[in-house]
Amino acid sequence: MKRSSSVISDSGIESEPSSVAWPVEAALRGRPPLDFSSEREIPQQIVLKHPVHRTPLDCQSKASKIPNSGLAFVNKKMVEVVNMSVSCAPTCLPFSSVLRDSPSISGMSTRQTTSPITHQPLGSFGIISSSSLSPLNMDEETNERMLNFYKAKEELFKELSFQASLYSDLPFLASDLPYFPPEEDDEEFDDGIHLVVCVHGLDGNSADLRLVKTFIELGLPGSRLDFLMSERNQADTFADFDAMTDRLLDEIIQHIQLYNLTIGRISFIGHSLGNVIIRSVLTRPRFRCYLPKLHTFLSLSGPHLGTLYNNSTLVSTGLWLMQKLKKSGSLLQLTFRDHVDPRKTFLYLLSQKPGLQFFKNVVLVASPQDRYVPFHSARIEMCKTALKDRTTGPVYTEMINNLLQPLVEAKECRLIRQNVFHALPNTANTLIGRAAHIAVLDSELFLEKFFLVAGLNYFK
Repeated sequence: MKRSSSVISDSGIESEPSSVAWPVEAALRGRPPLDFSSEREIPQQIVLKHPVHRTPLDCQSKASKIPNSGLAFVNKKMVEVVNMSVSCAPTCLPFSSVLRDSPSISGMSTRQTTSPITHQPLGSFGIISSSSLSPLNMDEETNERMLNFYKAKEELFKELSFQASLYSDLPFLASDLPYFPPEEDDEEFDDGIHLVVCVHGLDGNSADLRLVKTFIELGLPGSRLDFLMSERNQADTFADFDAMTDRLLDEIIQHIQLYNLTIGRISFIGHSLGNVIIRSVLTRPRFRCYLPKLHTFLSLSGPHLGTLYNNSTLVSTGLWLMQKLKKSGSLLQLTFRDHVDPRKTFLYLLSQKPGLQFFKNVVLVASPQDRYVPFHSARIEMCKTALKDRTTGPVYTEMINNLLQPLVEAKECRLIRQNVFHALPNTANTLIGRAAHIAVLDSELFLEKFFLVAGLNYFK
């Protein structure tokens, strides 16, 4: 709270009064703050004749007492002067943005530059204009309003059942920024739009990753993000990967051209089977011009090594039946049964093509509770079953080396593995592993914690 007071001369007579900040920055000069009497009486010498901006003042006076105060000014102590030419509500401090003349002080500048602290609506006291009011009327009006303000504050303290201090009583402001800063011009963003492509999985749709999009937008409100929720493959996710790759690539290019986007960075977020489609898009010649703009690849339970060594017999049987009923080419390719020679299968050939090393961040999110996609396949790592398999095991090892070796050699690429454990109820979906497989999409608890702790850093 800023309080006004008269400056007392060495003879004890009030001299030229001015607006004084109370307390007098005593904490900075090792002196206790000025205080009123225990009855909290309103000082009667509150006047304002010279509204000035904050500037130091040499008080050329000897020690003399101030009425209703137990502290005296000491010779040549600095007093903070505040412009009170505009009134304020009890919760704001007014600082005019217009420069005004201040009284001439020996050794001090008569002009002090300041900037407005905040843009707030007018308080209940209104505004005093020094150009429209005479000095006498302004003194009387300010004196009356300040007295009313002190009385209102005293009444507030009486109603409180606890001890507290007002924000306006603090000698320093927490921030000098306005509540609503002006919007920055688009010209300042030279890096363009950050396009985030979200790709759903098997038998999914464009709304599967809506929560992922929501938490990224909430966590990065100032970023220039543009989300493409892929929907071109949702009508037929059982087709082979080549057909779904062409659809996704056409959708990305058409989206960029339709909205005339200036692409600065491109990130991909995939779930389950969608991650394999994303990796396949990176190998296409039409996407080659966007490879230098790749930023983050967030893989949520992606079968990068297929479902060959799935430890759930129930799930393996179900996928086999679904592949027969739907005549799904993608499920056939995930189980390495699309070619007699394992080294000529789709997933093996895809592992030999460049792609992941162009990203700045490759984040692999996997859960051991997920039985739809093997834990080691989502993490791109070796498993014990593959080590014992002398037929397909060596091919499996070669795939892992094909994927990880370029990432290790890429200096600007980071590989991050995130293991997730969900608190799941004892249900049939939990037993077969489906609950953990879709929890990365519909669990608000997981998504909020993941993005707040680490995930948002990959999209900044």
